[in-house]
Amino acid sequence: MPQPLIELAGDLGAPTLHLAPANGFPPQTYLPMLRLLRGYRCVCLPPRALWGDQKPPSEYRDWRSEADDLLSGLNRHDLRKVIAVGHSLGGVVSMLALLKAPERFKALVMLDPPILLPDLLEMIRSAWEENLVEHIPMVQMARRRRQIFESEAAAFARFRGKRVFADWSDESLWFYVEHGMRRRAEGDGFELIWSIDWEAHYFATVYQDIWADLPKLNGLAPSLFIRGEDSDTFSREAYHLAQALAPKADFQLMPGRGHLFPLAAPAKTARLVTDWLGAL
Repeated sequence: MPQPLIELAGDLGAPTLHLAPANGFPPQTYLPMLRLLRGYRCVCLPPRALWGDQKPPSEYRDWRSEADDLLSGLNRHDLRKVIAVGHSLGGVVSMLALLKAPERFKALVMLDPPILLPDLLEMIRSAWEENLVEHIPMVQMARRRRQIFESEAAAFARFRGKRVFADWSDESLWFYVEHGMRRRAEGDGFELIWSIDWEAHYFATVYQDIWADLPKLNGLAPSLFIRGEDSDTFSREAYHLAQALAPKADFQLMPGRGHLFPLAAPAKTARLVTDWLGAL
């Protein structure tokens, strides 16, 4: 399946803003935020997890491959001066694409990127060396995720009771259900579009060289990092270390929110992004 270009919000003639989503979240889940980014054409070249292949290819071992896919799609659709907005996985993928082809981009916005501390990255690296990847906690979490539901309503009811979705509006949660599920090709019910194999794979292949790459952003393009104040993914310590390594970038906090703040607080997130872009 070739990589499609998904038109999400805005007018075709407006400046292009590319959204790269977090692991496990289809781009349409971000519509409550994107529809408030007025004055921009919001598009997405979806990650391989949404290309229709249920299992990652064996040679796909690094998030840099995802960045290469993004650049290939931008070239194919002749998208230039792109404002790259990425959440979690999508933030790091957007940064890697910018570092490789800065001429394609106008600015970079990283929403709670998984800039993990060196000791945690070393743990993941060791797990690969010792063939213990399936023991990584986030990989195990993905493997346990329920994939099949009897109906969209049943999925919504189950998700509504989960702590991870506790601060989401019903509207945002329905976007996740309606765009994140499909009827099963075999058997009854619905299944998640983003397979657990791909979700586990992205967690297992978290980018290892982030600390060496952060200084390369200085002066390359206007860059904004936004951390959820309660995030356990972009920790307070990592936030301050990143500030030291990328002093020319801007750093902001989303008060009282965790890692999924773009989905839980779409209006506040859109306001931070548009205010920053408007000041460029």
